[in-house]
Amino acid sequence: MSNHLDNRKRAFAEVVSIEAWHRPFDHANPTADLHADVVFGTARVGGEAESPVRFRLRMKRAEIVIAIPESEPISVDKQSVSRDAPQLRARITNTTERLESSGIRANAQAKFSSREISGSLEAGALAKTQLASTHKIEVSGEIGPMLITQSKTAEGDYRWTIEPSAGTYLEGRPWDGGKEPRLKLVDHRKDRSKGIPPTVRVEVRCKREDIDISDITIKDETLLEKAKSQIGFTNKMKAAEAYIRNQLANEGLEVSNVSDIFGQLTFASTTAEPLVVR
Repeated sequence: MSNHLDNRKRAFAEVVSIEAWHRPFDHANPTADLHADVVFGTARVGGEAESPVRFRLRMKRAEIVIAIPESEPISVDKQSVSRDAPQLRARITNTTERLESSGIRANAQAKFSSREISGSLEAGALAKTQLASTHKIEVSGEIGPMLITQSKTAEGDYRWTIEPSAGTYLEGRPWDGGKEPRLKLVDHRKDRSKGIPPTVRVEVRCKREDIDISDITIKDETLLEKAKSQIGFTNKMKAAEAYIRNQLANEGLEVSNVSDIFGQLTFASTTAEPLVVR
């Protein structure tokens, strides 16, 4: 594997790291499970001496995408896709309460003119009764530390959207990468003993609004003076965003517009490696 790909794999490794692998394709086995091990955390960015800014970086939402180039002779077995969705069940229960309030003693005359029947009704203690009905929804099910929803991108690639089930930020693994493969790949080469095996990429993407930048400090005095002469915190944020943009660009990763809340960012990308089991 080239040094460029190694560098791409190390981009912002503290906030998210990813490793992907599958069993090698051969003449007897045209299919292989694709595994992806993803770990989220908090990155302390800008510690190097040459960095003008330092800050903490966390993710609130992310997408794990399996990207297969059109030129590759490989496809996905649709029945093998891990179609994750929150496993929740809901039950609605009805509760009715009887509420009574006492009125005054009274004699009431009731006349039913339609049938020319008249009578008198004497009430000792007149009671007014009201019924109050409430609905309660009980939700039960198994929920892990993260909510996972499988879907496809606009380009037709399979993806898994990751969100925290509790709290605000992503922390840890969304699944067991070794035991829970994402899908099964199918190699369509006629002779799998020759040539270069097909490759797929596994990427971690998000929008600008899906990341949290905090504890920003300007380390370079020139930038600090510029920040003071303008809008303070906003300038610090722009310095942090510029750092992220430059780092992602240097690693060959996609960054469309880090200053726009809907700007697309790719924080990690790796090529799935054939893993030989010994």
